[in-house]
Amino acid sequence: MTFNDYRIESIKRVARKTHAKVWTNIVQKLEHNHEINVGSLSKVTKNGDVIAVPGKVLGAGVIEHSITIGAVSFSETAKVKIKSAGGTFMLIEKLVENNPEGKGVKIFVG
Repeated sequence: MTFNDYRIESIKRVARKTHAKVWTNIVQKLEHNHEINVGSLSKVTKNGDVIAVPGKVLGAGVIEHSITIGAVSFSETAKVKIKSAGGTFMLIEKLVENNPEGKGVKIFVG
């Protein structure tokens, strides 16, 4: 079992246990290589939103409000911009761990 398979299996376990459809949808979307820029996220989010990205968050664009983002990975530029805006970033499995019911989580794909 590869590391990525392990990460996906841990999300599947939570989805089965909690019946949270958001995590089932994330698992399905993880099969594709999604990328989204912080600038794109900035346009479709508001302060305090919790976002799941089944792919990589890139640093193009500007974000000026605080959001929480769980993703497969982040570019270094994205991390700096999210943190500078007062936001939080984490690996997607940590977001699942912190919010197993998936309440209030919005999924975004690039």
